[in-house]
Amino acid sequence: MSQESSSAVYSRSSVQGSALGDEIVFFDERAGKYFATGSVGADIWSLLERPMTMDEICEALMEAYEVDRTTCFQQVSQFLGKMAEINLVEVVTPE
Repeated sequence: MSQESSSAVYSRSSVQGSALGDEIVFFDERAGKYFATGSVGADIWSLLERPMTMDEICEALMEAYEVDRTTCFQQVSQFLGKMAEINLVEVVTPE
């Protein structure tokens, strides 16, 4: 996902996530599909209870994990890109 650090990302209201151990399993009502993610993805999902910027997401993850800013931004961007492709999150870029 190519996005600015000031883009707001939030979870879609039609997607329900449930904890399953360290993972999150998602159900998209509109698509009628299930998806799952690992523990870091679960942490990102929990952050998206409210709209957050990439900077805010990475700041929170860098506090929780030993990761540098560049790596964090790249990995989070890829993860959210996949989530956006399957319509689990919405990305709003400021004008």
